[in-house]
Amino acid sequence: MSNEIRLNVTNLERIAALAPAHYTAIRFDSNNQCNVHCVYCHNPRSEELIDIERFRSFITENVLSVGIFQFGCQMEPTLDPRLCDFMLALAASPAAPARGIRLQTNGILLHRHPPEKLLEAGLAIVTISVDSVRAPTHKGLRGGTSLAKVQRNIVEFRRSCPSVRIGFITVVTSENIDDCDDLVAWGVDVGVAQFEFRQVFHRPSNDIVDHGRMENLLVTPEQFYEMQHRVRSRFDEAAALHFYSNDDIISRASWVLNNSLMPETGRA
Repeated sequence: MSNEIRLNVTNLERIAALAPAHYTAIRFDSNNQCNVHCVYCHNPRSEELIDIERFRSFITENVLSVGIFQFGCQMEPTLDPRLCDFMLALAASPAAPARGIRLQTNGILLHRHPPEKLLEAGLAIVTISVDSVRAPTHKGLRGGTSLAKVQRNIVEFRRSCPSVRIGFITVVTSENIDDCDDLVAWGVDVGVAQFEFRQVFHRPSNDIVDHGRMENLLVTPEQFYEMQHRVRSRFDEAAALHFYSNDDIISRASWVLNNSLMPETGRA
């Protein structure tokens, strides 16, 4: 049975109360904050942090094994200056992931974390959220993010950590759907090996996003599939390409929610 959890400030104690388990994947947020306000982000935030000693206790006592361990899920992991300390603690524990450590980031503060420590911890994959290689588009979608800073960090990280696989994650909206080809072309040129495109979704009941703006960002399934075909026809041989429609994302989110507290041997 596949057994995946999102582990964060809201559920750590609840999951720690369960019996020790084998996990397919753990996606972990040590903090509950982000340094970017993406227009499509539906997630609430706070200043709460997970204590690193509590983390050590959890991975030692509650995790029998884990295939994938990812730092960064709903929040920005590089915002936490303790990121490398968490990674090194995991690497030194019995719960060291069989398939290596992953990092999901917006890339703005990647330069603040020493590459030698990331490598020592066994970092295998970094996925970076990039929506466009057109600075105004990227800035407009990702809360004023400096694309130039992100690009510099990507190039420098690639130079410092050539053994770490780099991927891009892109939320596809009406404002960047025509830029996807150029994004892949630039990424391939600097050594990005995989690209994940996610059709933007909108929950009308959410009280965080600007609903007027969101309605204008939506793309139809037909538009998304047309983009997918276009990008695949140009770059299928150059990189690993993954596409997730709105239906795929909602279905996946529902599965994780319904299974997030399930140990390997049965429902908690």
